[in-house]
Amino acid sequence: GRGGGGGGGGGGAEALAATAAAAGLATKRLHDEEVQEAALRQADPVADLALRVVRWAEDGAREKPRPLPLPVTHRSTAFRLAVGEAAAHGLPSSLDPDAPAREGRRLDVEDEEEEAALLRTVWLMVRCGRVAEAQQLCRQCGQPWRAATLGGGEPWRYDSAAGGWVGNPDRPLWRSACGAIARRALQRPEVPASAHEAAAYASLASDASLLHAVLPVCGGWEDEVWARLKPTVGKHIAEQQRRLSDGQPLRHEHALPLQRVLELLDAAAEGGAAAEAATEAEEEETVVAKAVDFAAVAAAAASEAE
Repeated sequence: GRGGGGGGGGGGAEALAATAAAAGLATKRLHDEEVQEAALRQADPVADLALRVVRWAEDGAREKPRPLPLPVTHRSTAFRLAVGEAAAHGLPSSLDPDAPAREGRRLDVEDEEEEAALLRTVWLMVRCGRVAEAQQLCRQCGQPWRAATLGGGEPWRYDSAAGGWVGNPDRPLWRSACGAIARRALQRPEVPASAHEAAAYASLASDASLLHAVLPVCGGWEDEVWARLKPTVGKHIAEQQRRLSDGQPLRHEHALPLQRVLELLDAAAEGGAAAEAATEAEEEETVVAKAVDFAAVAAAAASEAE
């Protein structure tokens, strides 16, 4: 059944579940997850604080996305498929989004560059907590299928304005799928889009074991705080919601330990400092390289003038 958020009707729901069970059907009673989360945050101040830090890190992200909705429909690959040149160029046999990974092949170079630009922007949007905007961008770029993969994180809740239930009643399954997409991207590091694809989907998976997929694209302390806290507090809230849905009481020993949050913040400070140092070194190398190039051009111009 899809309901179970309020009081009355409990007996009817139980009778329906009993009837379904007698027919050999599995049932799952659903609850308003927004109401659950509000109760959890009130009962668990450390989890509430961690969620506030995650939101703060999203609002204060250093690099803001600048979406440019251009077609990312693999046009070059489509052309080579149409004229029968795909196999000769090592391209996938179809435009199925899973074809490159499934066949161990790559898109045309131009298509890969467009895909990489889109996924970098998607990552930045996820990093800023703007997942709905990332979905809209994917639709505008001709990838509605990717928009669908990003869209399972909305909590199952009753929307009074819509007059019905909205959101995803099975977010754990969606998170698992996001984790699978991230792991698949990690297996193809040679593909330009893989790093940001892995980071975006790993972040949505709320799986701390995928932290290694997110850290490589982090550029500072705020990124590291977000990358480390988000999966930890997300998993914690999901586990607590499962307990509530199963009728178990909230207990003090189930609260998010403050020490765990402090450890994550310490790790973020250390990792963020290293990331910022690496970024500064890279920027310095770029400036030096440009200065050398400028000096060479100036010398050549002076030589021609003589």
